[in-house]
Amino acid sequence: MKKLFTLSLICFLALNMAQAQKFYARIGLGGGISTSSSFDMLYKYENDGTSKTISVVPVGLGTGFNGSVSFGYMFSKYIGIDLTVGEFIGLPTTGDSVVHLMGGTQANIKLVGYLFSITPGVVISAGLDKVNPYARFGLQIGALPIMLARYSSENASVNPPATTELTNGYYGGVALGYMATGGCEFNLNKLINLFAEVTFAHSTWSPSYSEIIEYTVNGQDKLSTLTVHQKKTDFLDKIRVNSTTADNTPKQALRKTVPFSTASVNFGIKFKFGRSK
Repeated sequence: MKKLFTLSLICFLALNMAQAQKFYARIGLGGGISTSSSFDMLYKYENDGTSKTISVVPVGLGTGFNGSVSFGYMFSKYIGIDLTVGEFIGLPTTGDSVVHLMGGTQANIKLVGYLFSITPGVVISAGLDKVNPYARFGLQIGALPIMLARYSSENASVNPPATTELTNGYYGGVALGYMATGGCEFNLNKLINLFAEVTFAHSTWSPSYSEIIEYTVNGQDKLSTLTVHQKKTDFLDKIRVNSTTADNTPKQALRKTVPFSTASVNFGIKFKFGRSK
């Protein structure tokens, strides 16, 4: 009798899942603000004529806009899995540099981040017909993180003044973290839902290397005049103090960590496929 009851229960659950299973695809757009910052990347330089001060400018790369496409499968009305592919485009953070450019003076900097991510996750749904709350939790894998540092300065000590612009790109490595989402779907018909959601995502990234990709003086391209040692930097866990490297090899520097964390509001549309009750 016990085995019969167990078998009946398994058959009932399997039948229920088969009737309720659905595939879906989602397209979303949104924007958010950074929720964590680094305090060792940018500074604010002030000179009132009598005193000079340098203050910290917090840098968080999570302020910007994002778009995503998700593909999922609901085992029942209440639980499912999905895979989200997302693209984040950051807004720049502006500050000053205490490091002089080659031939330049105090430099202004704009830092901006970009992140292409893949997030496998679990979906928990209330299973309601008209207005349906849900939550999604997943592991965020930032496959192609990029940070660009754009420097500009003017050297008034030479005649005519020299304007220098330089862009340094940071690449390599993988950003790892998590994503948690709470939202609500609005059922238009059997095939289409609209949704609104709030997403919290946090990941950290340690770039493997940096490379100067643009270098101009008074509007003229001078990138070809730089040696490999001037253009490229490898970030390592350990470096030798006071070591020297040849002009045809990259510089070495200690590895640094960059936060990609954001709280965003997203809106979109969901297309449903498969059988339903």
